[in-house]
Amino acid sequence: MATQTISRLQLYRMNLSVMLLAFIMAVLVFCNQRFAQAATKTTTVDANIVSTINLAAQNGIVFGDIGASSIPGTVSIGVDGSRTSTGGASINSNTAGTPANFEVSGDPNALYIITLPTSIVISSSAGDSMTVENFVSEPSANGQLDPGGRQNLNVGATMNVGSFQPFGAYRGIMATTVEYN
Repeated sequence: MATQTISRLQLYRMNLSVMLLAFIMAVLVFCNQRFAQAATKTTTVDANIVSTINLAAQNGIVFGDIGASSIPGTVSIGVDGSRTSTGGASINSNTAGTPANFEVSGDPNALYIITLPTSIVISSSAGDSMTVENFVSEPSANGQLDPGGRQNLNVGATMNVGSFQPFGAYRGIMATTVEYN
């Protein structure tokens, strides 16, 4: 059997190779562990579903019985139900007038915006018409629901009465909008 002798240089190279291989493996294992680590943190996710805002009409604007003359005029109804007239229009005090009344409901204590029409036209069955404008409300442009989620909204306006305005019952549609602020 032939014996081989390993020189010191060869032994040194072998030891160096084994140490280098061990070092490389240690680095790979260490790096692999560092890259395999992960961090997780939890946080909350929030949402608030609000109830819809509702507007229920209790009654519309009623100007009451009005007299016309040869002079044009106006009749106004305030949010408190007070009526005034100008020009040739006159108010029959034996009949009542009322502002429109709505009930707003939704989230308790919520703020909301009120949008009123600029003007509308009311017409008689005979086709005669008058313009209603200068709409006002109480609360005015913004409202706030009470702790129970409700608030009354009154709307008044001014009606333009023409000279010799034909008699008859006049009616029109008024849109009032509320939305959360």
